[in-house]
Amino acid sequence: MTVPDWLVHLQRAVRAHPQSNRNIPKEERSRVVVTRKSVYLAFSFRTSLQHQTDLLLVNFIAGRVGVNRRKPPDGHSATVSFRCNEEQAKQFGRFLTYASTLPMQAAPPRVSHERTPLPELLTKVLYQFKFDYESNPPKGGIPSLEVWSNVLRPLGAKDTSFATLQERSVCTLRTLRPVFRHCTKLGWLTTQGTATLRPRTAVRLTPEGLRMRQAGIRRIKRVDQLWRESYGKRYEILRNSLAATVAKFPLAFPYSITGYGPADEALTGGNYLPPEPGPPRIPGRGMEWPVVLRKTTKSREVLPLSALLSQTLTAFGLDYEAEDLGRLGLTTMFFQFLPDEGITLTKAREYQAINGVGTSLHERHMNIVIEPGKPSDGSRMVYPTQKSRRARDAFPHLVSTIESRWAETYGKRNLRNLRSALTAIVDRSKIDSPSYPDTTIWMSPWYAPFQLDP
Repeated sequence: MTVPDWLVHLQRAVRAHPQSNRNIPKEERSRVVVTRKSVYLAFSFRTSLQHQTDLLLVNFIAGRVGVNRRKPPDGHSATVSFRCNEEQAKQFGRFLTYASTLPMQAAPPRVSHERTPLPELLTKVLYQFKFDYESNPPKGGIPSLEVWSNVLRPLGAKDTSFATLQERSVCTLRTLRPVFRHCTKLGWLTTQGTATLRPRTAVRLTPEGLRMRQAGIRRIKRVDQLWRESYGKRYEILRNSLAATVAKFPLAFPYSITGYGPADEALTGGNYLPPEPGPPRIPGRGMEWPVVLRKTTKSREVLPLSALLSQTLTAFGLDYEAEDLGRLGLTTMFFQFLPDEGITLTKAREYQAINGVGTSLHERHMNIVIEPGKPSDGSRMVYPTQKSRRARDAFPHLVSTIESRWAETYGKRNLRNLRSALTAIVDRSKIDSPSYPDTTIWMSPWYAPFQLDP
């Protein structure tokens, strides 16, 4: 009798929880028991920390799927067992797989950071530029650096289709729509004929939008001049090394690094469409992520320093995520600070927004599990799941490997110059900046500064 594919995948996912079956008799290990009417998912856990983390996870998934506990009918013991119908069992298996290391590459050697990761240096210099751009806004105000980069800059006084705006900004429609709506309320943008934002909708800058666009250009030029005066040769080395690197990217990226949408920090939206080896190599992506080839005839010198930093950081992030060992942003900002023994919910909230009721990003995506209790109880422990543990442990090795690979691709001397210039600017910085950008916050209407006023 042929075993259906869904059952094969389910058995594989169940056996992966717990990650280790040592000291569990073979007949009692996690297993799937199929009867004529039901599918039983029986899990066996021991008292180790990782086993108990997996137990919290399967209980969380059972709640999402809506199944109840029932003893397995095979007569063997289990720590916990659930009775499902076929559709519930399939859904349970998809969640189990998603939370496991099954879709990931094998774990690389565990090493420690020997020096500050290159993407962290890029981020901190980008935030220093952003800080200087925003400080003491001129009379009449300026747009935020992100909104200028990704929305106002690609538009002008003539009609432009929303699809063309998407291509010029290299942003998804779901990213542009909320920003566009708020910019329209501010009087910066207008649509022609219809207010429905579809790919063929014509958009243009209003006179006020043109004024804000020019205000952003003048401000960027002013910061560039201040940096030339302040950093001297380091500034020129930084700009030249970034420009030489970006010029070799086959794909175009946004002027300001951005997530896939207001609720999705991923650069390309995941792997709904699989990666294409090329050339050029195209990353796995969501349906809306625009694939835009870089125009090689255009001088890289016209790019603002902020765009060079953002595009270099985006390229590094895409190379990182192509390894199938987690996302650069989530690992940088959260997973690396989440030990096996866990941290309190109060401490976890210092890193990420976690509501503790199962609906926040890291809970929904099963990057973490939390001890049962009330959302207000900050003493509840937060633990990393299998996949976030692997992402955390792979992080130092992976950033080092990619930087070494970049040295071969973009020139060893060029990468040495880039790292040296970035480090020199970071060492002089007096602002408290993150190690990786928040790629979604700029889309929120409440986010100041959509417009920075003096």
